[in-house]
Amino acid sequence: MARLVFPVAMVFLAAVVLAALLIGGPQSQVDPAVLEAFINPPLVPAARLLTHLGDVTTMLAAALLAAGLLLLQGHRRRAILLLVIIASERLLVEAMKNLFDRARPDPLGHQVAVHNLAFPSGHSANAMAGWLAIALLATSPRLRLPAIAFALTLAFVTGFCRLVLQVHWPTDVAGGWAFGAAWTLLLVRLFGTAPPAKPSLRGA
Repeated sequence: MARLVFPVAMVFLAAVVLAALLIGGPQSQVDPAVLEAFINPPLVPAARLLTHLGDVTTMLAAALLAAGLLLLQGHRRRAILLLVIIASERLLVEAMKNLFDRARPDPLGHQVAVHNLAFPSGHSANAMAGWLAIALLATSPRLRLPAIAFALTLAFVTGFCRLVLQVHWPTDVAGGWAFGAAWTLLLVRLFGTAPPAKPSLRGA
């Protein structure tokens, strides 16, 4: 049963990305109505601040800090993998934006300046891929579950901020979350390594 968890998770995440692409966007029956529900002017100042949890500068700084700590602990491969996940996810998201060419919501409603295309949400994908990678690669096994929960919380907060700021369709955000999670889990599964075991005192 445990062997099925990873492939099932990957299929599910891929299905979410595909569904978000096919049913969302300006012509969607659902996206405009859901986005309208996130119009909440009192939350805009907080959203403008918290949206930086998923921007390139924040994620790069966090990844460099985590990679530096991993290097100090002797986990060179994990440090490299963490930086590869961050860089490759960013490049793939930009490639998908250009490939799918989805327009953003009405610019008159934007609460922050944006300059590229909509699908998938880069901030949502960055936050999911980056914080999840840090949780999986740069925390001890004892802290991994709470770290993953915290990473998911940061990613979800980032995505919801993009909706409050009216700069993404809900399916852009869902697609970004799903892609970021799938890409990180795939690379960690393929290339991640467990930290060296501590020497045992038995028989000493």
